[in-house]
Amino acid sequence: MITPIDLTSLDLLTRPQPRLPQLKEWLFQEVWTSKRFQDCGGAPSAYLNSGEKLVNEAESLITAAADSYLGELIAARASAPPLVEFLRQQQNPAAVILDGCSIREMPKFLELAQASRRPVLECTYGSSAIPSTTELFIEDRLGLGLPLIGPSQMVSRRELMQSGIRYHFFQSPSESQHIPDGPGPILIWHRFPDLRFMDSTASSAEFYDGIWDSLEMVWQRTVQALPASSHILVTSDHGYVFFGPGLSDRNLDRQDRPLKGKRFYEFPADETMPQEDPALFIDQDRRLAAVKGRYHNRPQGPHPAQSLYRHGGVSLMEVLTPWLVLGPME
Repeated sequence: MITPIDLTSLDLLTRPQPRLPQLKEWLFQEVWTSKRFQDCGGAPSAYLNSGEKLVNEAESLITAAADSYLGELIAARASAPPLVEFLRQQQNPAAVILDGCSIREMPKFLELAQASRRPVLECTYGSSAIPSTTELFIEDRLGLGLPLIGPSQMVSRRELMQSGIRYHFFQSPSESQHIPDGPGPILIWHRFPDLRFMDSTASSAEFYDGIWDSLEMVWQRTVQALPASSHILVTSDHGYVFFGPGLSDRNLDRQDRPLKGKRFYEFPADETMPQEDPALFIDQDRRLAAVKGRYHNRPQGPHPAQSLYRHGGVSLMEVLTPWLVLGPME
């Protein structure tokens, strides 16, 4: 029996560009689906592990033989409209950014949307910044003219006030805030699940079970707390890669040496930028570089982080983000 990965790899290795649309379709219809979640016995950790195995096999093969999809991934970010366009175009708009959520969680989003009695108007992909970091997303993808800052620093920014945007920042899954009905768009930023992934204990697939289960609480305090008449965008600033055993492209080992063991690195003026390299995304103007592909690099130092949930590079699971638009409550 030919598996979805075989069909995808065969097509991607033999057809001319573009490659990214077919990869997206494969991820959306074969890998990160409600059906495959149920086929895994409804166990989030099994769903995560088996899905990451499929993606690692496909992405490692395609990176080695037909890596033009990485250029498409970078170009797609440049052509995607900023998030503020959604807030400007919708009636009673609200956007919920779940920091670090990925396209893996889309089946859970759809389940929660149905339970919330909100119709799904659009279910597709968004894009992180390049490389896939929170601060770069705020500067590059929000479209509000903000500098390179963290989400907690946005609370009192005049750029949001001038746009009439009411901003709510959530730090923990159990946090509740009153979100009153009223004029103007609403922007919610929730630090879940990214803060959890930074924990050094995030070193197993089973850690993901708690992330999956906590999404319902986070949804109740964000999406369900919004006015019933709102059109809501649920998205994230970046995804992440799970680097369990065997889920990294070993052909990329040591390619991060110019980055001092990091997934991306900003070079000071007194340091020499690396030369062009197929394994690195290099932006000479911004003086930064990032790893490309599924590479489990390990930070240098005596106590490297143990977390297997990583972002900050350029790969399918880091750059592609969920983009779910919900209508007013029925």
